[in-house]
Amino acid sequence: MTQNDYSRMEEHLDDMGLEQGPTVVTRWVSFTVADETYALNVLDVQEVLRAAEITPIPGAHPAIRGIINLRGNVVTILDARIFFSLPEKPFDDDSRIMVVELRSGEVAGIVVDSVAEVIALDEEIVNEAKRSSSDEGSSHILGVVTQQSEKGNDKLIILVDLKGLSDLGEK
Repeated sequence: MTQNDYSRMEEHLDDMGLEQGPTVVTRWVSFTVADETYALNVLDVQEVLRAAEITPIPGAHPAIRGIINLRGNVVTILDARIFFSLPEKPFDDDSRIMVVELRSGEVAGIVVDSVAEVIALDEEIVNEAKRSSSDEGSSHILGVVTQQSEKGNDKLIILVDLKGLSDLGEK
């Protein structure tokens, strides 16, 4: 086939409305906080813990629950409910600590109500959600995407970027 043949084939695909390139998919870990579904990029999540003994830090930011010892490393633990200005809830059987790497290279944990699943989202949809989110007050919210639930209705998933959490102590 000549280059001209490839060009004609691409034009034919365009005329048919078919995509030329492969779809790029990103993976997200979905979790719930106060009956809302959130998601973190799977590359930012190091692990998910069931429970840990959290040592409180007097005088810390209200969203900081305390610290834990994770295999010899001190990890700061935040409460997602307080961070998102929601009512507090005690740790229960569904609660999890998501350990994430921050922009500074530090590792932190965030307490969530439950961790659901790893979902795949088309990068184009994710980028569109990022562009549509312009609220200056929600610096950790990348955007919102809609996904079809198992029951057939649409559910909203709030995409979160927690890499900047290391700024919390400075506020």
